[in-house]
Amino acid sequence: MRTLHDLRDEMLAVAQGTRPVPPAHSVTDDGAVSGLLGVLTPANRALMHLIAAERPETVSRLAQLANRTQPNVSRALQDLAKHGLVRLVRDGMSIWPELVAAKIDVDLVRGTCRVVPMAVE
Repeated sequence: MRTLHDLRDEMLAVAQGTRPVPPAHSVTDDGAVSGLLGVLTPANRALMHLIAAERPETVSRLAQLANRTQPNVSRALQDLAKHGLVRLVRDGMSIWPELVAAKIDVDLVRGTCRVVPMAVE
């Protein structure tokens, strides 16, 4: 797993134009598309909104903000991370979530999804 320092360096390099923006992640396998769309429950979308709006410093804090139990939130975050929508950052004993996806484009004709990463500020 990459460190926060590595992530910061990557984001600065993208912002300075010395490194390209990571490409959008496309999903074409029917099972993967179903899995990605299936993880976008109202409760999980609410978690992603809280991560973007509040930038919680721990998973426990996110659980408090969401009024959900910490194990429940941890499981949801694992599912979201598996599909490339959030990233779980570890620093020593601390783990906090970061939103990775800005949006998801769904092509109903081709049956594909594309996860579009957050823009670097």
